[in-house]
Amino acid sequence: MNFEHSLSALEKSRFFACAIRFLLAAILSGSQIFGAYAPFGLGFVAAAGAGMEGLSALLGLLVGSLLFMSFTGAMKYIAAAILIFSVSVAFYDTKLYQKSAFLPLAASACAAAVGFVYLSQEGLFSADGAYYLLEVCLTGLCAVCYRRALAVDSLPRNRAQLLCLFTLAITLLIAVAAIPLAGYFSLGRIFSVVLVLTAGRLGGLGLGCAAGLCAGLAMDTVTGTLYFSMAYGLSALIAGLKPCGRARYTLLYLSGTVLALFWATGDTALYALMETAIAGILFLLLPEQLFRKARKRTPETPVLSAPKALETQLRRTATVFRDLYDSLSRSSTPPNDENIATVFDRAADQICRVCPLCGACWDKDYVTTYNALNDVTPFLTGRGHVLPSDFPSHFSTRCIRLSDFIAAVNAEFTALLMRRQYTRQLDSTRQSAKEQYARLSELLSESADQIGRSDTPEAVPAAKEPLPDCEICTAVRPKAGESVSGDTVSTFRTEDGKVFLLLSDGMGCGEEARRESAMTVRLLEQFLRSGIEPPTALKTLNTALTLHSDESGSFTTIDLMALSVRSGTASFYKYGAAPSYIKHGSGIRRITGSVLPAGLTGSERVPDATTLCLKPGDFAVLVSDGFVDSADDAWLQAMLAQWDGISVSALTSALMDASIRRSGRSDDSSLLVLRMPSLPDTGPAEV
Repeated sequence: MNFEHSLSALEKSRFFACAIRFLLAAILSGSQIFGAYAPFGLGFVAAAGAGMEGLSALLGLLVGSLLFMSFTGAMKYIAAAILIFSVSVAFYDTKLYQKSAFLPLAASACAAAVGFVYLSQEGLFSADGAYYLLEVCLTGLCAVCYRRALAVDSLPRNRAQLLCLFTLAITLLIAVAAIPLAGYFSLGRIFSVVLVLTAGRLGGLGLGCAAGLCAGLAMDTVTGTLYFSMAYGLSALIAGLKPCGRARYTLLYLSGTVLALFWATGDTALYALMETAIAGILFLLLPEQLFRKARKRTPETPVLSAPKALETQLRRTATVFRDLYDSLSRSSTPPNDENIATVFDRAADQICRVCPLCGACWDKDYVTTYNALNDVTPFLTGRGHVLPSDFPSHFSTRCIRLSDFIAAVNAEFTALLMRRQYTRQLDSTRQSAKEQYARLSELLSESADQIGRSDTPEAVPAAKEPLPDCEICTAVRPKAGESVSGDTVSTFRTEDGKVFLLLSDGMGCGEEARRESAMTVRLLEQFLRSGIEPPTALKTLNTALTLHSDESGSFTTIDLMALSVRSGTASFYKYGAAPSYIKHGSGIRRITGSVLPAGLTGSERVPDATTLCLKPGDFAVLVSDGFVDSADDAWLQAMLAQWDGISVSALTSALMDASIRRSGRSDDSSLLVLRMPSLPDTGPAEV
């Protein structure tokens, strides 16, 4: 009796396993990337192996392919799946079958063989060739992950199993990523964020960042953007930096998504933010008992010291974003080889193919027809369309479907221009995304360096006498008739003894210019206060402002002076800024730059940089372009050379009064003056 009961339970369990594999294979068949490629179902059939479980997965793929794909596309994957299952059955009783790498490699080989048949019609080196290779690789990789995921009995016992289960879940969600919720949101992306939050909560910072990048890349393949991988990865990084409760963890993750808005344009980021909020609510509703059970089953990893662990993780994450940048740099948009000839070819396919005179025009008199189309090409490219009078008389009088042919040519030329515009926009988007990943990688590397230096005992300097403060004075005057100035200035000192002078001039004048320059100064100051080196901070800010200017059409100049008081080393960084001046005794040094203002499309990513050493008593003067004309600043240099006082405020007032007398407040004017203090005798200066 007990034996019969056990047998019945076993049969029910096997039936349940077969049903699950059937359902998963059917859903994974609908998980398509780049609009037409579905390697995940093939990988799952390979992971299911031989026997009833494998047959159930094969039948699920067959049903799913017919439901989610066109008949031609479904036949490709059904044929590959049958081939994979046949290999599994043929080698089932062999030692080769027991090797973990056999089925994944066999699945990739079968997918490659079937895909090659279809690819040969387009050409191996066509734009589809890269997608073909990607599909083959993903088939094998998914087979590895799915096999480990299917081996999990109840809860994952280690982080590798947890990551494999996460991979299975994410690829399943690709199938539902296109399902709208309330007409705007993606159901697949909402549950993807829930999975990322869960993975980060269970596996810590490393698993959370890996899950965020994987989920983001999966969603990017569906949407055709490069936003979600950055947003999900950055949010998981911010949320996992410090252990905290589930509610605070969710809020930190949401703050990362808010920060990612700065690198995005359009409605995509706004919808992503709202999707994250919905996912956060669902995550908070999950029972805490589920997390406690999972933590008990998952072994802990060796614990490093908090600063060291944070440094290590930041470097790893920076490496990931650098690799993403490198991969985007290596891969490029397939070149658009279309030319005017394709316009005439496509028009002829539509009109001439069914014309009774097709043989006479395109076979017997091919050269005459070809020359006639060459004659009309300048009219097409110059005017954007052709007219009957543009064609030679011998062609227009003979063609019995001239009006239809002209309409087809004009329509195809318009389509060609639209395709070329789309390609240019795609290239621009890819370039912006590349720069975002590069800047984010640099920021994370800089943060890791700061943590490493602070955590190294040898890096802590010996106690020294307090450094004297630099005497600094600023003056800002708005344009005549304006209540506010479009210039923004800021000065501050960091804990490591560096002094920063910032000046930004917004485009135009008034409140709008003030908002742009104030935003620039505020963001740059935050970067510098957090320990980011000026070149990295400026390049990152310029990239972000370029994206911002695409919507606003504005730009700003940036003038930055970074001074190490102890060593006297001063570095000047300029994006389209006016000259700066150094006064040493009666000598004047003029510092200029040629780089365009920040935020201009096509502007240099690297600012002009000049480094020199200031002596005690030297003056540094930063001005906006409204203060002095760079082509006529002899009066300013003369005043500085003749000045023999030591009061910074007196010099600032004298210079501003002279500028107003000369220009009459025709533009916003800003001025920053710094005097290098006399240092105490503390030994050799630091470099």
